[in-house]
Amino acid sequence: MKKFYKIMFMVLFGANTLYAGNGLSQPHLLSTVPSLNDNNVPPNTTLSFTFDSSIMETSIKPRTIVLKQKAPNRHKIKGNVSIVNENTLIFAPQQQLEKGEYVIKVKPLKLKKENTPEIEPKTKWQKFIAWLCGLVYDDITDCPLCQYVCDIQKHSKTKAIQYTFEVKEDAPTLTQLTANTTRIELSEHNSTQVQITAKFDDNRSEDVTQKATYTSSDSSVDVDKGIITTNQEGSATVTVSYGGKDISIQVEVYEMIDGHLLPHEPDNPDDRLLGVDENNNSVRDEVERWIYKTEYLAHPEINRVIAMQEARFYQMSLIDPSNKDDKVYQNSKRSMNCDSYYTESRNIPLAEAGRPLSFDLIFLDKYFNTRERLKTYRDYNRNLGIRVFTLTPTRLLNVGYCDKNIDLLP
Repeated sequence: MKKFYKIMFMVLFGANTLYAGNGLSQPHLLSTVPSLNDNNVPPNTTLSFTFDSSIMETSIKPRTIVLKQKAPNRHKIKGNVSIVNENTLIFAPQQQLEKGEYVIKVKPLKLKKENTPEIEPKTKWQKFIAWLCGLVYDDITDCPLCQYVCDIQKHSKTKAIQYTFEVKEDAPTLTQLTANTTRIELSEHNSTQVQITAKFDDNRSEDVTQKATYTSSDSSVDVDKGIITTNQEGSATVTVSYGGKDISIQVEVYEMIDGHLLPHEPDNPDDRLLGVDENNNSVRDEVERWIYKTEYLAHPEINRVIAMQEARFYQMSLIDPSNKDDKVYQNSKRSMNCDSYYTESRNIPLAEAGRPLSFDLIFLDKYFNTRERLKTYRDYNRNLGIRVFTLTPTRLLNVGYCDKNIDLLP
């Protein structure tokens, strides 16, 4: 009989030790998905491990979670590791899990301790270290040396986790990967979220934004788990990968001045008569950048509106030097009237208009900076012929001559 009890004790002890050895019975662990020996795990499972305290991000390493298929094919599954709600560790596979048996391994993590007690140095050595740390740290419990010498632990450590589960369903075939947008335009130091959807041959769709991997072709853009963050001005192609398929998102990062996104500096602005107008606002891009980057002496926003309107007239003179239906000339008159309304109707002396001296001459040189452009502008003036130009009386000037309501601008 004693032998029987002895055998039973060894069996129970061994089973308990085996269960404890997988790390699932440790004090801090609240739940896991999937659970131990789960034999009905769907192919699109996202693995999660929830603890009773916040997980320290510094404890997350590239191999914190390792997922491998044991059978029928032994291989490692790639995925993205993240922390959700501070206390849940997530592993999102970058593909549907194929039918078979899997083993999951989670390395020990550091959990934040709440209400860490203040230390009371006891030995002379501890008191000396506490004094030394106090010269550098407001809270000596933050001092690594004091944490070591004074035996302060501001975190607890979990045990390693390892167990198996099984996927019995055949994984559906990924047929299409799509994004909610294929082009993004942002200012510098900004961010936005994209959504990635996977479609399968069983007519099912899944949001795989957190599971996909992202790469950026240029340092002007960073991307992580679908969040696109811009740095400096530039262009980048973001490549999104999931389940063996790739899609691209074009990201343009613009410099912003007073809410206006400046077009990129063109590579060859003088190759064509009309130049480059990326944002289709009827002003050549390099001229638009010059207008917005000029340091005005006063009222910069108003002066930019007036300069942009004048630039549109200049561009029209290059497009139609024949002045068909008198449209080009009428636009030039609107531009002059807007400028006159600003300086005269508001009783602002020309010297206080805010534009630097010789601004108009520099402007002309900027816009008609090639022989072809200068010749075309002269053709426009020649085609005006002999005509009488009359100034609009001051009493008739109004903000309607301006492309924007400058009365609302500072």
